[in-house]
Amino acid sequence: MPRSFALAFAALLAAAPAPLQPSLDRAVDLVFQPFSAPPAARAPAAWQRPIWSRETAALIAQWRKATPKDKTDDLSDGDWLCQCRAWDQHAFRLTILSQKIDPAGHAIVNVGYRLNSLDNCTARLLLSYERGAWKLDDLFDDDFPQGLQAALRLTTAQDLRR
Repeated sequence: MPRSFALAFAALLAAAPAPLQPSLDRAVDLVFQPFSAPPAARAPAAWQRPIWSRETAALIAQWRKATPKDKTDDLSDGDWLCQCRAWDQHAFRLTILSQKIDPAGHAIVNVGYRLNSLDNCTARLLLSYERGAWKLDDLFDDDFPQGLQAALRLTTAQDLRR
């Protein structure tokens, strides 16, 4: 086998997404892990958790700098993942409804989850594979129909005008 072919084949193997599937499932579970604990356990706010992609983490940092210290804004009054302040950890259930991974290391995951005996929710998660781990890049649901990144940009701009 010629050396150039062997190098190209090795590079192709290294880029193969096959091992990404199990880690994607674990990453989605990690995103929603706090809802399996009682609300009183006080997990860090969603924006404080290390689940975000570099791009989204940068938007969060910009938003945090602009956030008023004396009052809440549109993004600081509830959990971004559930838009709630309380849930029932015993009733919480997460289901991955569908997922698609592309070769470039991006994934779209549609999830359904139950927060308590009454509230069933769905969300579309966009994830990026960065530095050996899946990171949440954007979130679309009823509260973020244009996506969390768009909400971060809009709220940051509004906060800066105050």
